[in-house]
Amino acid sequence: MNLKVKQACMWLMVLAVILSVSAAPVYAESGAEAVSPLQAQIEKRLSDLKKDDNSIGLHAGIAVYDLTDKRFLYQHQAKRSYIPASTLKLFTTITGLERLGPDHRWKTEVLIDGSLVGNGVVQGNLILKGYGDPSLKQSDLRDIALALKEKGIRRVTGKLLVDESYFDTQRLGMGWMWDDEPYGYSAQLSGLAAEKNSVTVTITPGKASAPAVTLQPATTYLAITNQVQIVANNSSTSITVERPRGKNEIILKGTIGAQAKPYQEAVTMEDPALYVGELWRDILLQEGIITPAQKGIEKSVVTHGTPLHTHYSKPLSELVIELNKESDNFYADMLLKTLGATQKGEGSFAAGSEAVREMVKRAGIESGFRVVDGSGLSRFNWITPEQMVTMLAFVQEQSYREALEASLPIAGVDGTLKNRLKGTIAEKKAIAKTGSMGGVNALAGYVTAQNGHKLAYVIMTNGVYKSKYARDLQDQIVVLLTSYPQLSMPDGYATDDQKTYKLSATLDPILDQPQLENLAVGLLVKSVDSTGDEAVWYERDADTLLTPAANVKMLTSAAALSQLGPEYVYKTELYTDAAKADSPVIQGNLYVKGYGDPTIHTDDSLKVQNGVSVEQIVDDLKKRGIKQITGNLILDETYFDQERLGLGWTWDDEDEAFNPRIGALSLNRGTIVLAYEPGEQEGDAVRVSLYPNTSYLSLKNEAVTAEGGKDSLVIERERGTNQIRVTGTLPLDHDGGAKRIPVEEPAMYFGTVLKEKMEEEGIRFSGNSKIVLGPVPAAAVKRMEFTSQPLRQIVDYMSKQSDNGYAEMILKSIGAHKQANGSADSGVQSVLEMVQAMGGKTNFDMMDGSGLTRYNLISPRHFVSVLEGMSKQHEISPVFVEVLSLAGVDGTLEERFIGTAAEENLTGVTGSMTDVRSLSGYVTTKSGEKLVFSLIINGYMSNDLDLNRIEEQIVNSLASYD
Repeated sequence: MNLKVKQACMWLMVLAVILSVSAAPVYAESGAEAVSPLQAQIEKRLSDLKKDDNSIGLHAGIAVYDLTDKRFLYQHQAKRSYIPASTLKLFTTITGLERLGPDHRWKTEVLIDGSLVGNGVVQGNLILKGYGDPSLKQSDLRDIALALKEKGIRRVTGKLLVDESYFDTQRLGMGWMWDDEPYGYSAQLSGLAAEKNSVTVTITPGKASAPAVTLQPATTYLAITNQVQIVANNSSTSITVERPRGKNEIILKGTIGAQAKPYQEAVTMEDPALYVGELWRDILLQEGIITPAQKGIEKSVVTHGTPLHTHYSKPLSELVIELNKESDNFYADMLLKTLGATQKGEGSFAAGSEAVREMVKRAGIESGFRVVDGSGLSRFNWITPEQMVTMLAFVQEQSYREALEASLPIAGVDGTLKNRLKGTIAEKKAIAKTGSMGGVNALAGYVTAQNGHKLAYVIMTNGVYKSKYARDLQDQIVVLLTSYPQLSMPDGYATDDQKTYKLSATLDPILDQPQLENLAVGLLVKSVDSTGDEAVWYERDADTLLTPAANVKMLTSAAALSQLGPEYVYKTELYTDAAKADSPVIQGNLYVKGYGDPTIHTDDSLKVQNGVSVEQIVDDLKKRGIKQITGNLILDETYFDQERLGLGWTWDDEDEAFNPRIGALSLNRGTIVLAYEPGEQEGDAVRVSLYPNTSYLSLKNEAVTAEGGKDSLVIERERGTNQIRVTGTLPLDHDGGAKRIPVEEPAMYFGTVLKEKMEEEGIRFSGNSKIVLGPVPAAAVKRMEFTSQPLRQIVDYMSKQSDNGYAEMILKSIGAHKQANGSADSGVQSVLEMVQAMGGKTNFDMMDGSGLTRYNLISPRHFVSVLEGMSKQHEISPVFVEVLSLAGVDGTLEERFIGTAAEENLTGVTGSMTDVRSLSGYVTTKSGEKLVFSLIINGYMSNDLDLNRIEEQIVNSLASYD
């Protein structure tokens, strides 16, 4: 039996259950409100999801609207905001069709800056100017070149220039994640683009020791480092693609079987307009329009020029087919920036998003949503199912309705729905835009029901632990809608009775406030002093998987204290090549091996804890009489892996102190401080200083002191480098300030400062000595060992100050100590083992130790299981409680709950980042009962929403309970 027949049989069995000959309303019980078969069928499936550990954390928002009868058939959490993933492309497409029109075409121009003289000679520069065409290909560039030849162009005397100024220079969307960047779906945007600003890398096994690597289009714009190895007698492939941030270098790692099929991946580059320029130059050279001597490509902003040729794209109505059927992020975001340029006069994400917001408002949706990109790649986008279905209904009254519907994948036929719903009643009848990324899965579109009515539907799921369950739910609902109204009540259906808890009367009114309607709120409150059902004082959506922000640090703290021990100390070792301990000259290399101590510091404003300082290391070398090193300073950071950033950290936070680079040998939490103050008089350079004063960073100061006005000082670090640029103005009467900035390659930063401090104290290096990374050789002799404070003090600082760098180094230390692998993944495995040992379940996603990534998906119940477990670890429990913040006293709770029953009572961990709030910990009731709780809130949060007040209402209710 072939696959299609099997699928058909499976779905016939499903339909046998859900189809009926009558659509009459069915009542749950005498006198109860009518429950329709559609409602019962969907809610039965939602209820079943809560019985499986792999799907219990999923939360769904559903809206079904009958376009024929103009009424909602079903809604479930339809007013709650969800991350929409690629279903957001519907908003972008609709706005494009409305504002630009289905016939809109993008243009690409060729101009000359000079004159066209006899015999087809361009006396001056040849300019290729883009206007945001997302579909421009290498073949189009060749067509343009051939058109120039037909016009008689034979030679160019000047430069080849490219102009991408139709768009701004922000190439990545708000909140896009750095680890997505190498891949084609996260390509950089530019006003002049070609081949979706990516190249296809093909890795082909052969008889040689290394596989062959080719690029399409062929280009030298990207450097390739091929570390892939061929495995004999094997057909499997395990390849990773890396592109260092800010660089046009592709590093290929892994293995490919000798019998494996060629591996292909679309990879991206920096500054893609220059890539387009290189493709353009090569074509002009092949067509004889330029000579090999004309090698350079420069970017320019054209203010004047003589047009030679204009190339036009296919109409928007055709391009949106690829945009939606293939869910093409590049097309969507280029369209968004085009909307910004045409509607707002600025080709930016912000301007394009504003155009979309205006369009959404035209459809009757005034507020309660956020749009920051066109593709849905950002997790800062928030839409409710009700809003999305409203847009789908709005389109039905517009002239471009057919253009939108033609762009949507057809169930079982094409696009991202090609392999879904085959063999079901919905095959070829349902069309929809899909959306999928880690923890998110969505579907929105149209279907014709059995009664001929056209239905618009939206199914959004967040907190997805296993994507299969979200897709299955969507497919089941679409089959139900296609069968509507010929549905029967499902077997075993019963309405879920709202359970009443001891604190229901107190907490329900708080959580039912209208301002929380569009938020996902998970809360669990339990008594540590009780067992069984009696221990649960309150719960609401306690199993829902949510992004917890810095509450993750509580898991990191608990794992560190329980698996490493409160008295664990970090060590940092110094080795030499020579065994002579009494010589003032170290003949050979000086080695420093790091073991992840997060407290190593310089004795200046960057010191936050006692521990090992660079000055202490230098002082000990001096006390031993060391005066010279003839070899290199070699830094061993192999105790940790080389992953500097957590998975899912965003590119636009990379210059922030809370986003440091992580390494086993680090200094000052991987940061420096740049202090600034105005000059003595107007026009003077702003005075800047680095702490520590080190040559490791390059500083370019262009900032000027102004007589008055606002502070416009900008401190930027060139991405992926240690080059800092200071621009703007600082008022003469400004008090000055400072900014802490992360550095690249923390071990090299440590080594540079150490060498500089040694030389300041008279310890010389030979003239050709270098600072390099490398392991300590087995024959090296250990000379010194420095140790940190006990772990309890380090965790105390990390937890109370919510220090991300500390948290990540502690997590990797756990992995190195327990799993012999200093990676975040190994650290997380140890955390999971701890959770399981404490009786909790591990059906959650944890990707870092700090909570900075939005890949983390954890429920209140998971946090409570650890808090409960730690309360029973009698030796460690007092230390664990001590590292938590105490309300009204210290840490992140120092200024909160003052004057309330929770002051000096609540101990806990907070979490806060855009659209995320969390608070978990312990509180004792007025009657003396110890409670443990976890509260997590996710969703679109307007600026006037005071979640501090909500948290305080809840916790004070617990503390005041008598």
